[in-house]
Amino acid sequence: MKRGITITLVLLILLLIVAYGLHVYQGNTAKTTAALDAARVEAAQQAEAARLAAEVKAAQAAAEAARLAAEQARLETEKAAAELEKARAEEAALAAQRAAAEADLARATAEREAALRARLAAVELEAKTLADARAAEAAAAEETRRAALAKLQADEQAPREAAAREAARLAALKAQQEREAALARAAAELEASLVDRLIRSPDYKRRNLYYQQVFSENSSILKQLEALKKSTAASVAEPVPAAP
Repeated sequence: MKRGITITLVLLILLLIVAYGLHVYQGNTAKTTAALDAARVEAAQQAEAARLAAEVKAAQAAAEAARLAAEQARLETEKAAAELEKARAEEAALAAQRAAAEADLARATAEREAALRARLAAVELEAKTLADARAAEAAAAEETRRAALAKLQADEQAPREAAAREAARLAALKAQQEREAALARAAAELEASLVDRLIRSPDYKRRNLYYQQVFSENSSILKQLEALKKSTAASVAEPVPAAP
């Protein structure tokens, strides 16, 4: 009977020990679980903090990149504006140079044309002077002819010889007058053929070439007028047989 009690007591003690051990185990397990939960929470918080820090850092980097891009865009805009202003200034300078060159060309063309007109006026005046002189000579010759005819009528000695000389002189004078008249007509035709220069607007593309062509054509005509002038002078220099 004592042995049975002893076994029972031993069993009770073992049960108590098992129960205590189970209690201790459960307590340790709860602590471990709580510690693990706390560690997981802390790790999650740290991960969240790291994520937030990364997002803040990324946002700061993006803001800095945007600022740098804006600054670069501003610098490029200022550079483009400066280059545009420079190009406009250069274009204005070129336009001023073109206008000055066109003004110089127009002034030079006007001066050349004025010189041509002055030379033409001189040629016309000289031709008129020669024509007036020839008219006076013709009138004088006609008067001389009449006097010679009167003398021939009065002078019965050698009438045929005097008449022949007078006829030869008059023929020579007539031929000379015809030559001078032909030269005067040729000079008038050349004068009429002078090209009138039209005033072209500055935007006319062939304006300068047109002025040069007009100047070249008028110069050629004036040279021909000079040649006619020399021919007229040579004709005037030819002697006409004197009246008998």
